[in-house]
Amino acid sequence: MFSVHAYKIPFSSPFQLAGKRFETRKGLILSFTDGDVTAYGEVAPLPGFSSESLEEILTVLLQNQRELDNAFRNGESGQLLSVLHSIHKIPSLSFGLDTLQADYLAKKAGVSLCEHLFGRPFVSPKVNATLGIQDLEKALKSADNIYNDGFRTFKIKVGSDHKREIELIQRLREKFPEIQIRIDANQAWQTEEAVKKLTDFSKYNIEYCEQPVDKHDIDGMKKITASHIVPIAADEAVRSIRDAKLLIQEKACNLLILKPALFGRIGDLIVTKEWANTHSIHVVLTTAFDSIIGRTITAVLASGLGSDNRAHGLATSKFLNEPYRLPNEVHAGKYVLPDGAGITHSIDLSYFKKIA
Repeated sequence: MFSVHAYKIPFSSPFQLAGKRFETRKGLILSFTDGDVTAYGEVAPLPGFSSESLEEILTVLLQNQRELDNAFRNGESGQLLSVLHSIHKIPSLSFGLDTLQADYLAKKAGVSLCEHLFGRPFVSPKVNATLGIQDLEKALKSADNIYNDGFRTFKIKVGSDHKREIELIQRLREKFPEIQIRIDANQAWQTEEAVKKLTDFSKYNIEYCEQPVDKHDIDGMKKITASHIVPIAADEAVRSIRDAKLLIQEKACNLLILKPALFGRIGDLIVTKEWANTHSIHVVLTTAFDSIIGRTITAVLASGLGSDNRAHGLATSKFLNEPYRLPNEVHAGKYVLPDGAGITHSIDLSYFKKIA
């Protein structure tokens, strides 16, 4: 039986997304039960980053609920999902339905999701930790805790107070010479400003800078990448396979930051990785503040598609007050999955509101 459940999970503390304050993360859990097998998918558009709304997605799901149920039962889900994707073109919905199908097929075959998708066992990917810009001494104390927890890649948001950001990164580099430090500008700069500020940051062996300029400014990204000051990662600029191909063709980045929940079909992610490989572009996978289902699937994709020598953005459970999260989801700086078929988790759907 195909079913849809809604969730509203409180953030651990009020969260700023795209300049707005949010108290909760909202999304949908998709499930399909066939005998003793229950598979899951998650649909969670991110406000300020996704163009689609939950209401729009619910309309499509409820209009096609019977067809989806029949297609999964009759082994015809692939054809129906392709039709729905071509008609509606809703990335988060396409991703949720694809992951539901992949989880179901993996569980029916008795193999892990990673084995089903990539033909090999799950290998725990390295994970980065985000360090907030705050009082310098408090930030350094937080860095001690992060380091002691096993993280060796620190991500720091920049673009608001350059002097304080430089001071923190200088102190971090002195204290932890072996760690990777990556910075995220979140489209904060203009091209020439980015070149100047990245020149300052480059003294401290920066792994890469995410999205230094506006997501639409491909020429700016291209100029900054060509300067070879700091490796450049595209984040907000890459939300589809078309975006990825343009960035790669224009040599407008050194890395792609892929958020599967916002990108769309799993097949498109695989093709994007193939394109990236042919152009020596590294790939980092990150969550979009998903629930445990979305985080787990993103971790599997990071294991199968992500660059091995990079940490991935998977340590986001701490931002949500999730009653069913695993206590050791991230351990010693790596994402850990229990052994089992599919995504390995059994979710208690009573936590969620079922939508008829």
